[in-house]
Amino acid sequence: MRSVMLVDDEPLIVKGMQAIIDWDQNNMQIAGTACNGLEALAMMDEVPVDLIITDIMMPQMTGLELIRETKARNPYTKFIILSGYEEFKYVREGISLGVENYLLKPVNMDELEATIKHMQRDWEHEEMRQIQMDQSWRILRNNILQRWANETIDAKEFRERAQMLEIPMNKSTYCAASLRIVGDDKGDDPQMYLPGIAEQCEQIGNKGLPDGCGIICFPDQDGDIMLLFVSADTEGSDEWQLQALTKMKQAVAEDTGARVWGVIGQSESTYLGFPKSCKSVKLWLQNHLFMDCNTFIMQVENEEATNQHQEKPGPAMEQFHKLLRDGEGTEVDRFIDEFFIVEGKEPCLPRTPFFNSAIQLMLAAKELEKTPDYGDIFGPLSRIHTLNKLKQLVRKVVHRTLDTYHTAEKTYSPHIMAVLEVVKNHYQDELSLKTLSQRLELHPNYLGQLFQQEVGTTFSDYVNQYRIERATHLLLYSDKKTAEIAGEVGYWDSTYFYRQFKKYAGVSPTELRSIYMKK
Repeated sequence: MRSVMLVDDEPLIVKGMQAIIDWDQNNMQIAGTACNGLEALAMMDEVPVDLIITDIMMPQMTGLELIRETKARNPYTKFIILSGYEEFKYVREGISLGVENYLLKPVNMDELEATIKHMQRDWEHEEMRQIQMDQSWRILRNNILQRWANETIDAKEFRERAQMLEIPMNKSTYCAASLRIVGDDKGDDPQMYLPGIAEQCEQIGNKGLPDGCGIICFPDQDGDIMLLFVSADTEGSDEWQLQALTKMKQAVAEDTGARVWGVIGQSESTYLGFPKSCKSVKLWLQNHLFMDCNTFIMQVENEEATNQHQEKPGPAMEQFHKLLRDGEGTEVDRFIDEFFIVEGKEPCLPRTPFFNSAIQLMLAAKELEKTPDYGDIFGPLSRIHTLNKLKQLVRKVVHRTLDTYHTAEKTYSPHIMAVLEVVKNHYQDELSLKTLSQRLELHPNYLGQLFQQEVGTTFSDYVNQYRIERATHLLLYSDKKTAEIAGEVGYWDSTYFYRQFKKYAGVSPTELRSIYMKK
C-alpha cells in the first residue's frame, strides 16, 4: 500500500482531502499531515512517503521549496500541487520539478482521482521495470560467477564485471561450497527453481555474519547451488561458514521438502583461488554417492573417513544373464536389491564402482533387445546422486526390457529377415533402402513400409541405433579414440557421429566415458 502525506496550512482543506477520497480503494493510506514544508520534511525523516499532495503558498517553506528539498532526498517521491493561484510561473516551475499534476482549488475530485489512478499505473510499470532490472542483474551475475568457477572467463573481463556486479576481490579468504538438492519424485522438482533458491539462500546466509564476511550464491549447470564465502580475516572462518551453510541447508529442505547435502571446499587466500576451491567441491560430489539416510555437511579437507571404503566386487554377471533369459522378474529384483545392499553406516560411498556395476547390469538387459535405446540408461545417470536412485534406475531399465523380451517372439517375413541380416553384418558400410530394395527386387517405398510395420521403427533409425549400440560397447570396453570408433561403426563424419550418439544415447561419447570410469 502506498503512503500519502497531505501538506496545507488550511486545516479544512486537509480534513476534506482525508475524507473525500477513498484512499483504501486506491491502495493508499494517509501517513501524515503537515501545515508547512518544514513540518513535512521533519515528519519524512521518520516516515518516508510515496506521494505528497501540497499547497504552494505556505508559511516558512513553500510547496515548491518542499518539492525541491524532497527530490534531493528521494527522487522517486511523486507530487501533486494544489493552489489557489493560476499563475503561469508556478505551473512552469511545477512542471520543471516533475510534478504529476497542478490542480486549482477548490479541487475537482474527478481530476484528482484520475491523477491518482494514472500514478498507480506508473508505479506498477516502475515496479515491473525494477523487477526486470533486478532479474537481469542477477542473471548476468550468475553467468559471470559460473564462468569464474569454471575458469572460462578472461581475467580482464572478470575484473571489469566483478566491480560492476559487486563481487569482492580484496578479501583475505575465498572458499567454495555447494548445496546438492535431491527431490523425491513427488510434487515440483526443486531444480526448476534453482535461481530463486539461490537468491533465498543468499539472503538467509548473510544474516548475522561476522564483520567483513559475506556469502554469494548462484546455481550451476549441474543443478547445484554454489556458494562463495569471503572473509576479511583468515581466523575462525570454518565456524561461521559451517553455521551459515547449516542455516541455508535447513531452509531449503523445509521449503522444498527435498533432501539437501552440503560440501565445503578448501579455503584460498585470493580471488584467483576460488575456481580451485570450486573444483575440489565438484570433484568430491562427482566421486561420491549419498546414502538414503540423514543428510550432512562434509568438509573436503576432512574427508578421511570417506576414503576408507572397501572395494565392492562387481555383480555375478553369469547368474544375472541366466535370470534375464529365464524371465524371472522376482529373482531379478532380488538379485539387484541384494547387490545394492551396503554393509555399515557410511553416509556416502565412492561413485565409480556402483555406477560401473549399474551400467553393466543395464547393458546386459539391453543386449536382449533387437534395437536397444541407450537414452534411458545414460541420460538419467548424470542426475542420480543417491544409491537408492541408482538402484531404482537399474530396476526400471531391466523391467522395461523384460516386459518386451518375454512377450511372444515376433516372426519376421523373409524380406525383413534378410534386411536385418545385412545390417548385422554390414552396419559399418553405407546402407540404404534403395540398394537393399534392388537386391530384394522390391520397391523402396514398399520395403520401408514393411520394415516399419514389422520392426516398429524406420530403417534409418534401426541402422543408427544398431551403430550406436556397437559404438557404446567400443567406448566402454576399449581404449580406441572416438574418431576411430566413429569410422568403425559407419560414421565417417565425426561431427555427425557426435550428434547421432547424443540423440540415441542421451549423452555425448565423452560424457559416456566419464560416467563409466574404468577401474
